[in-house]
Amino acid sequence: MKQQIRQQYQGQYAQLSTKDFNYLKDHLSWELLAMKKCAHYAAECQDPQTAQLINQVGMMHERHYNSLLQYFNPQSVQ
Repeated sequence: MKQQIRQQYQGQYAQLSTKDFNYLKDHLSWELLAMKKCAHYAAECQDPQTAQLINQVGMMHERHYNSLLQYFNPQSVQ
C-alpha cells in the first residue's frame, strides 16, 4: 500500500519548485539540529526519566527527518 501511494505521487516529487526544495532542505536541517540537541541534553540530564523523555523526543525528530528524506530519494525507501 505504501509503495502504491509513493508511486502515485512519485511524479510530483520531481516537480518540486526551487522554493519547495529549499524549504525541505531547511526543514531537514532543523530536524537534524533538534536530534542533536536532544542527544546532547539527554546525555547531560541527571534524571533518568527526563533523559528518557528527551530521547523519545529525539527519536520523533529522527522519524521526521527520515520521512522528509524520502522526498530527496524516494527510490531508496522500502
